Amino acid sequence: MSLAIGICIGFALGILATLCILRKGSIGNLVIIDDPEDGPYMFLEISKTEIETLRVQPTVKLNVVDKGRPHK
Repeated sequence: MSLAIGICIGFALGILATLCILRKGSIGNLVIIDDPEDGPYMFLEISKTEIETLRVQPTVKLNVVDKGRPHK
């Protein structure tokens, strides 16, 4: 019984740690919008981050936000 409780607590802590690590690395959103007249387009919503800190990073992480087609 205590083994099952320990496994559940460890699983929950692992999920929380993963979510914190993944959320921390994002610098903003890549927003995708479908426009009936112009077609789909994308733009960036960047958080308040210093440009100099972005320039030294070889890669950055963006969250994708799809504001296009309604989901079926």
